Amino acid sequence: MAVVEVYAESMPSNRQQRWGHYLTLLVGLLALLYGLNMRSGALNATAVYTNAQAGIRAAYPLNWLLDEDGDYVFQVRDMSRVGYKTTIRVATRPVSTSMSERNVLDSLNITRPLNLSTYTPLSFEAYTLPDESPGTAMTYSFVETETNPFLASVPVVVSGLDILTIRGGQALIITFRADAATFDEDIAVFNRFLRSLEF
Repeated sequence: MAVVEVYAESMPSNRQQRWGHYLTLLVGLLALLYGLNMRSGALNATAVYTNAQAGIRAAYPLNWLLDEDGDYVFQVRDMSRVGYKTTIRVATRPVSTSMSERNVLDSLNITRPLNLSTYTPLSFEAYTLPDESPGTAMTYSFVETETNPFLASVPVVVSGLDILTIRGGQALIITFRADAATFDEDIAVFNRFLRSLEF
């Protein structure tokens, strides 16, 4: 028994077919670029917070939860984050003319261990804000544990960064806290926040 194979004669593509292939590739590339642009816009979308009394204006991530009920001007949290919710907080404190930035940070280091488990200051260094204001940066860590025994989970190590500057008899404390495992990834959001901050 013999096997007979039949081959169709291949026809060379004409100019219209070649242009059709090129246009299909071009449309596919444009759709990919448009999708990447839409994704970037959604991830970097911001809302503007303004507090005329404190003289603060800043752009924060659109999908973060805004809170003004505390001993701070405002804070925003990424509630979609699993585990510790990445937080940006802005607080003000009155200071006397004899107080330095380091004095304010030292007072924070005295009071924070009362609320933050295993709170440990790590470093102090000079810092320049995006608007060229001089300040001081302090890094620290603590362990976040669930107080409700029914919701108890594995404790999370949290890394924190405080940036403090004094202006007009008032200390401005800008705080960033994130899970130590994602701190380096999330710091880009904080840097964008700082660039938008006006006070």
